[in-house]
Amino acid sequence: MSQAHIQHKFIGDAIRCIPLWLCIPFFLLPFSTIYTLKVTAQEGPIIGVLHSGKRPEALAVDTQTHMLYIAHESPGTLVAFDPISGKVRWQATLGATATDVQVDSNRHRVYATAIASGNRPSNLLILDGATGHILATLPVGSGDNSIAVDSKRLRVYVATPDTATLTTFSLNEDATLRGQPLQQHIGLRPTAVGVNSRLGRLYVADSKANTIRVFDEDSGRDLATIAVGAYPLPPLRVDEDSGRLYVVCSTAQELNVIDGYSNKIIAHPPSAPYPEGVAFHTATGHIYVANEGDEEGNNTDHTIGNIVTVIDKQSFEVLGTLQVGSAPNGVEADPALHRVYIALEDSNAVVELIDSPDLPLNTDTISQTVLAQHTLIFLRQAIFVTLALMIVTIVVATLSKISS
Repeated sequence: MSQAHIQHKFIGDAIRCIPLWLCIPFFLLPFSTIYTLKVTAQEGPIIGVLHSGKRPEALAVDTQTHMLYIAHESPGTLVAFDPISGKVRWQATLGATATDVQVDSNRHRVYATAIASGNRPSNLLILDGATGHILATLPVGSGDNSIAVDSKRLRVYVATPDTATLTTFSLNEDATLRGQPLQQHIGLRPTAVGVNSRLGRLYVADSKANTIRVFDEDSGRDLATIAVGAYPLPPLRVDEDSGRLYVVCSTAQELNVIDGYSNKIIAHPPSAPYPEGVAFHTATGHIYVANEGDEEGNNTDHTIGNIVTVIDKQSFEVLGTLQVGSAPNGVEADPALHRVYIALEDSNAVVELIDSPDLPLNTDTISQTVLAQHTLIFLRQAIFVTLALMIVTIVVATLSKISS
């Protein structure tokens, strides 16, 4: 008998030793993609639709004046909308592409970042919230910047993922610089920043390392690194009353809730596909997560979302979903007015919702999503275990034949 024939015989005998049950996951593999998320049309509590420009993205609310600030991605404009009068108060041109907006409700100042035209760097712009007058224009690293504002310490932090830098601006009361900006390299891809001024904590999300790093604002000391779901995105929402941090993890398709005192994740409720915005400060205790969908094509599921996921703030139970329109992105809330605002990037609109405990939610959508996620995870684990067992079985059977 030839050596080749002997080897083939050994392999054939080894394969026949494999238990039949180990092959079951391979029969299930063709069916592992049959679970898809489908959202049915439904009536929502939309009380207004604002068309203020193209591709609205980031939103911010002054909780004292109730002014809503809308950053439009392209062209880079900032619009101030008064929901009480129903009128646009002013519009300012920021640059070629606006990337983020935050507001200091105590001083009624608005902070926005925008990429300048051509190859020029991005800028941090400080505006008067009432008039739209630009008080300062400060250069930052070019890219898709995000902002965090500490109104207590009069500091503004700008993260630039493309250059892996964090720029810190210390300001005077008149919005002028106090000293020189501090720019430092941080992490692999700092995508978002958040601040808890009460605790003096700075949070930096890294979308490449999938972590949240926690720093002491006063000493600059690195306090903790928290592993979170895949691809954390801005905005990082901080609840200074409870100390909690809310992080949307787009690829993981979940919201991570972090206790700012223990620096540990206390909940990770699931979301509909590819969330990109979150608002928690609501009168009803609801958390609203905007599910834009995989618009950028970064994942295998090339979908466009049209819903928001609604979560209970106390139990973190997913209450259901609400259909709002194409590619919901930025979300912001005004608890005093019982309003929630959602930017619909592809629809060039911002919808205004009543924040009500009686929302007409679709409760089937999320259960289907969770079932699909759990099923796919189980199948992947079963296939991995099966492959490992097959390899071990073949090796053991082959060695047994050789030794005999």
